[in-house]
Amino acid sequence: MEKEIVARELKKIMKSGKVYLGIKQARKAIEKGEAKLLIVASNALEVPKADVPVLKFDGDGFELGAMCGKPFSVSIVTIISEGESKILGMVKEG
Repeated sequence: MEKEIVARELKKIMKSGKVYLGIKQARKAIEKGEAKLLIVASNALEVPKADVPVLKFDGDGFELGAMCGKPFSVSIVTIISEGESKILGMVKEG
């Protein structure tokens, strides 16, 4: 999926949905069964095993963090609720 599309959909999710940032939060969400999608930066050191779709982001953690409106590196974004975004449907189609 193209960076522009991911950026647009992440903005929608950050406003109207629910996400967790980072590997520790991703593990917790997976254990609880809350995770719907993992977006993983290209430089992530670890990807937790999960029965949810994994979108490999073609950019580093700083880019992914910036797309989430954060001034720091984010290795994994865990989507809990997509809000007004359609990213889950887009990932399943692609």
